[in-house]
This record gives sequence, structure tokens and C-alpha cells, in this order.
Amino acid sequence: MNRVNFNHLLFCLILFVAGFPLPANAQVTATLEINKSQLLPRETFFVRLKIVNFSGQTLVFGEDNNWLQFQIENEVGEVIDPISEPPNVEGRFTVESSIRATKQIDLSSYYALEKAGRYKVTAKLYVKQWGRLLSVNPVKFDIVNGSVLWQQMFGVPLKKGELPSQLKRRRYVLQKAKNLRMMTLYVRVDDGPGGRVHKVSPVCPMVTFNEPVAQVDPTGNLHVLCQSGARTYNYSVLSPDGVIKIRHHYNIVGSRPRLGFREGKIVVVGGLKLLRPDDVPSRKNDKEKPKLIVPETANKPIPVIREPVADVKKIK
Repeated sequence: MNRVNFNHLLFCLILFVAGFPLPANAQVTATLEINKSQLLPRETFFVRLKIVNFSGQTLVFGEDNNWLQFQIENEVGEVIDPISEPPNVEGRFTVESSIRATKQIDLSSYYALEKAGRYKVTAKLYVKQWGRLLSVNPVKFDIVNGSVLWQQMFGVPLKKGELPSQLKRRRYVLQKAKNLRMMTLYVRVDDGPGGRVHKVSPVCPMVTFNEPVAQVDPTGNLHVLCQSGARTYNYSVLSPDGVIKIRHHYNIVGSRPRLGFREGKIVVVGGLKLLRPDDVPSRKNDKEKPKLIVPETANKPIPVIREPVADVKKIK
């Protein structure tokens, strides 16, 4: 090919490319984020997909359950098989141009991540309007083993209509592990060693010099009292499904908070009950004032006694 024909071909190629604008996905980015970089085996974790649209078009997602697909691999590249159907991501939504949208999915119910190690989660995002896949950056995280502090099997109370032969047994396990350089207390609810895991979730930060105490009440709820700071305690009540029903906080005032019994119920005695925005149920609109709860065996606060002051009027 002579130089004249080569230049002519190059010129035609430039005109051909110029007639087609860059693909719109060059102006659309999708990234994955995970709420924590370290997780306990089978711990609940959420993955967030962020879509930023600068394509000049309004994009539509969620019309079926195939527009977003996940895959998890271990550190040697082996794909982790899901234990159930793909996560339900169906639910139509639009992302207008110059807008960012976020989709959050709980993957812990679909993947049984039991072994410690490093993992990588990737995603495939299908844009139906363009008929193509968008690349999504992978995100890495670690599964670490926690130290078991306490465990107890318990019977789940029968629901209305259930027969005594349908009695279910589950297990509460208290575990501790470091999370972001801070020791954290976790509760695991399962069916026993080797059985189904229902939920693993963090309860509160904890100090290393005082281990938490736990008791199961007749209804199957778990009561946990954990020292979370130098003078602060966290009191949580969890259901047999691992859901936090109550969360209160106490300060060491007069005496240390501890679990006790009152009228057949497990309660916290001692310390000063605090009001915080992260209480469960929320007390943001509650006008209740902090109360000093003193156990009967504890010493009462010593009153402040001042010297009498003479009445000037009577002296005159």
C-alpha cells in the first residue's frame, strides 16, 4: 500500500469514528461499597451499589431480578456458591442525568461465609436501554474468627397453633472480635453446632477488662449487660431471631449496673439510666428524666449537710 492510499484510509477511518459518539456508559459509573471490612462468619453485612449518571439520559433499573448480579470469590479465586436464590433486587427506579442513586442489599442470607480468609465481591450491572453490561469495581473484605465468651441452648416458645412436638431449640453465642481497632461484642443465633445460622450481628463495643453477662428469660429473649466504656454500660434484649428489641445505656453512679430480678422479670439494677438517641425503642420524644436506680443492698448516697445560717431579722 502506497503512502497516498494509507493516508486516504486513515482519513476515512477518522471520519467514521467521528460519526459515532463515545458510548454513554463512559459517563456512567457504578461502584460497590461494603459497610465493614472485617466480618465474623455468617455476620449480617450490606453491600451498596452507587450509580452516578452523567450520560444525559434517564436510566431505568430494577424492572426484573436480572439487572444486578453478584459473585463472591475467596482469596484463591474460587467462586462461593450461594445457599439460596439470587438476592431480590427487583423494584423499578430511575436515575436521571447528573443524579446519583444507591441500592443496598443484604448478602449474608444468600452466602454461607463460614471460613476465615479474604473474599472479593463483584457485580454485573445490566443497562437494558443500552443492551450492555457496565463494569463495577470489586470490593474486598475479611472473615475473621471471634472468641466465644458464652453460649446457651434454649427452647423457642411455641406460637399459636403449634404443637408441642414442633418445639424448636436454638443457641445464643456471645463472641468478641476486634473491629476497627475496637473490641466489639457480637451475638450469634443458630440451631446449635453445625446447624442453621439465623443471625450474627454486633451488639456494642466492649472493654477488655470486664466480660459481659447474659441470661435467657422464659420467653426466649436474651438479656445482655456489657461494659462499653470506662463508666458506661450497654443493656440489650434480643429476640430468638436475633433482633434487638431493647437497648438502654447506664452510667456507674452510686453502684455498678447489674442484672437482677424484679417481679419475676430480668431487669437492670444499679447505676444511672441515660437517655440517648440510639436507644431502642427510640426515646427522642420521651420527656422521661434520668433516674438513679439503687439496689436495696447498696449504700444510699450521703446527703450534703451544711451549717445553719443565722436569721439576721430575728437578731435585730
